[in-house]
Amino acid sequence: MLLAQSKALDRRERILQFITKEQMGIEVGPWFAPIAPKKEGYNCWALDLFDAETLRRRAQSDPEAPKERIPEIEEVDLIGSATAIADLVAARGALGAFDYIISSHNLEHLPDPIRFLQGCEKVLKRGGILSMAIPDRRSCYDYFRPHTTLSAWLQAYFESRVRPTFAQVFEQKSLRSCLDREGNLATSWSLFDDPHGVVPLRTLQDAFDSWKASLAAADLEYRDVHCWVFTPASFELLIRDLQFLTLVNFDILDVSQPIGNEFVVHLRKNDGGIQGTADKERFYEARKSLLHRVNDEAGFNSQKYFPRAAVALRTWRITVPLRFIGRALRKVRVRAIRRQRPPR
Repeated sequence: MLLAQSKALDRRERILQFITKEQMGIEVGPWFAPIAPKKEGYNCWALDLFDAETLRRRAQSDPEAPKERIPEIEEVDLIGSATAIADLVAARGALGAFDYIISSHNLEHLPDPIRFLQGCEKVLKRGGILSMAIPDRRSCYDYFRPHTTLSAWLQAYFESRVRPTFAQVFEQKSLRSCLDREGNLATSWSLFDDPHGVVPLRTLQDAFDSWKASLAAADLEYRDVHCWVFTPASFELLIRDLQFLTLVNFDILDVSQPIGNEFVVHLRKNDGGIQGTADKERFYEARKSLLHRVNDEAGFNSQKYFPRAAVALRTWRITVPLRFIGRALRKVRVRAIRRQRPPR
């Protein structure tokens, strides 16, 4: 099982699990930490909002950017928003030419993730891989935020949204949190940390005042925030629902359990055209199980302090196919019993 294999791999190996140096790919927003760097022989284009020189200047002035890693910033091949990945690649005449796309901690920033996923489909070959590392909201400063639902993604898609909304900026600022480790405040942690140490910042009034000021000034400045927040199950639900609605054409190869403050997702472009789920009964039964798992994850925030919940959550996921088969067999038995009953 892919999930079991992923635990034995380090972070970079997990993300590159289905990728080789010989293949042609794109990495979104690598900045000073490329996962598939050209200098190591990867045939990988870099996509970013800025050119390399601008990125180096920004890293130099960013107190959180490690200065020793600035030389690792590579030349940018595609300059623009990741949401417009298909347009950027089309301008180079390379649609359908790529074997993989890598996105590490980028999807949650995008104003219109459905359009990004659709763009990736156009860029990738059949069978191409979209490999993403995504922060788990339970292990970062989004701890107190509710997970993103499909309606929010659909609204952004129908609006062709190009920047975060005032509401998204307010939500991140007003609910931002940190983990207090004996006076040291961390913005990311793992499910092995004590969740009782997570504290919300006292920013509610400031966030509210900022929203009012932006409205009054008709401020259209782009403010980078986490537009969306996920757990592994909530993200899987979004993708499976989009598949069913024929809005995306990716098969899910793997959605890992959280490792550190993130989980890793591997999607594969479907070999055929976009198809919904023909077997609606099967889809909705699986969706019911997944929705329960989303709720289970929402109430589970520590492997160390709630070990029984951790075992139950893993068991629930592993036994999904068995439970589905069991329900199907029960329905068959019920129908057989009904056929055997004499007519009244």
